[in-house]
Amino acid sequence: MTVFVLASLAVVLVLVAFALRPLWTGARRSALALALALGVGTAGLYALLGSPDALDPAQVKAPETLEEAIVQLERRLADEPGSVEGWVLLGRSHAARGNWPGAADAFGKAQALLPEEPDLMVELADARMRAAPDGRFPADAVALLERAVQLRPDHQRALFYLGAQQLQAGRPADAAATWGSLLPLVDANTAKALRPQLDTAREQAGLPPLEPAPEAAAGPGLAVTVALDPALAGQLPPNATLYVFARTLEGGLPVAVKRLPAEGFPVTVSLSDADGLMPAQKLSGQDRVLLMARVSRSGDAGASPGDLEAEALELDVADGANATLVIAKVVQ
Repeated sequence: MTVFVLASLAVVLVLVAFALRPLWTGARRSALALALALGVGTAGLYALLGSPDALDPAQVKAPETLEEAIVQLERRLADEPGSVEGWVLLGRSHAARGNWPGAADAFGKAQALLPEEPDLMVELADARMRAAPDGRFPADAVALLERAVQLRPDHQRALFYLGAQQLQAGRPADAAATWGSLLPLVDANTAKALRPQLDTAREQAGLPPLEPAPEAAAGPGLAVTVALDPALAGQLPPNATLYVFARTLEGGLPVAVKRLPAEGFPVTVSLSDADGLMPAQKLSGQDRVLLMARVSRSGDAGASPGDLEAEALELDVADGANATLVIAKVVQ
């Protein structure tokens, strides 16, 4: 039994390592669902494949390799075809082995069970492209990417793949527009890798290159994690806006503020001088600040009745300082 558990954990570690690649950060709520599916898959392999009283000797034998685990998982899914997490786990297993037709088939079955799930659409589109003999996105994969972006306009992987397909299809202006919308959504390292590709698309479209990336702002950076009290999960407004900001202890306008969609909690943002509103009043000029977070129903920065917010927290200003704010009350 111990060998089985270790083998199962090894399989899941391989899958998680494969899954956690750049450009997956945009898939917030759905990414959480898929992460949970992988977690469930860990226990699922044991529950589905490791039953000691199974009659089939092949089922009793603990899988010692990824290939054996795949065979057992396929056998079990034949009996339980409605398991989304099982199909996702099988798709990731095939992908880890480079079996893209098998991955496309498995992700296709998962996507059929959750047809409006953007993450599954992107997984399936990616697998179908990799399985295609010419290495191009087939028409059905393109349709999946377009639908994923329609459902979630900030889905980073969907935007990246869609821009790649547009450039591949001889539509550089469309690719430039798609990647241009992706650029502000990604972190600095990903943006650095994306900019040359975006400039290539712009050049082919007869557009000027991008302006040079601004230099990183000097001064300390604060890491602020914002969590949502589960008791308020049902009150989270659709399309709401999250504001995370730092004020001086005396009040007044924020010395640093971030504005982003109110989803995917918990989220972590960084605050620095680059997020300031006034050049004369910078975060780096403060010894201590008051951190605040608010979910705005209207999208306005000012508090309104019905908004959700966290208790303010004081923090010393120092590079690498971090704090956690919990959105746990309703503005009256």
